[in-house]
This record gives sequence, structure tokens and C-alpha cells, in this order.
Amino acid sequence: MASPAPRPRAAVRQTGGRTILVADRDQRSRTATGAILRRLGFEVAEADSSRAALSRGRSGPYSCGILDLNLSDSGPFDLCRRLLATPGWTWTPVIFTCVRSPELDLRSALQDGGFAYLLKPFRADQLLAAVGDALAASVPLREAQPDRRLVLAQAEAAAG
Repeated sequence: MASPAPRPRAAVRQTGGRTILVADRDQRSRTATGAILRRLGFEVAEADSSRAALSRGRSGPYSCGILDLNLSDSGPFDLCRRLLATPGWTWTPVIFTCVRSPELDLRSALQDGGFAYLLKPFRADQLLAAVGDALAASVPLREAQPDRRLVLAQAEAAAG
């Protein structure tokens, strides 16, 4: 019996109508990221601060969040935790972006609910791969509706 064909890695072209929250204090970065995502049929909500991102986040639903680590008014990890506690965000993947060295923040980003980390400047294909992977990974989890904290605790315990 033949094995099923592998699923495309980042099926982002089939996601028309999904909205992604892009929070970055740098307008050029927000605009560039939004333009890439819009070309592929995503709707984009932009925010220039943690406060604006939280306000926009409450008006969801969102398929994904992209948060810069240098947001102006509070830390992105706190914002991520607060967004994930918002109804409708439980399994929404969050991708962090930053110009700093990833070793400084990667562990905190992932512990606080982040799915991936992109180092700026990133290319369009890197952004699309991260978003595609995040969306693909969130679908089975969202459908199963397990408790996010339990799953993360089990994963961390298994990693030792």
C-alpha cells in the first residue's frame, strides 16, 4: 500500500481571509511584513505598541501573531502571555521577531508561548515558512482542544 503524499510544508496560499496581528514599533517593518502577508491573501491588523496590540488582539480572532521583541511600552513576553489568556487566542501561534541575537531571548520567547523566532532582517520566504509552519502546527492542537499549559509542561518534562 502506497503511503499518502506528504502535506505541503507551508500551505499559506490556501489561507485567504485569515487575519494576522503584526505588532512592531518600527513602521517600515510593520509595513513590509504586512505587504508580504497581504500578497498571499491574509488580512493584517497592525499595532505599534503592546497596548495597541492587546487592544487589537481582543477584537480577534487571529490566525497568528507576529510580535517584535522591542515593543515600546511593555515586554513582548508579557504581551504574549496576555494575548494567549484572551478568549480565542489559546492556540494562536505567536512568532517573535528581533534584531538582537536569538540566544538572548529564544528560551523566554518559547517558554512564554511563542512558536518561532525570526531574526531581522528576514526574507519573505523565511516569514512565509514560519507562518505556514505555525498555522499547520496550530490546526491539530486547536481541533483537539487540550489544555495548553498541560501540553507545554509535558513537553518540557520530556525534554528534561
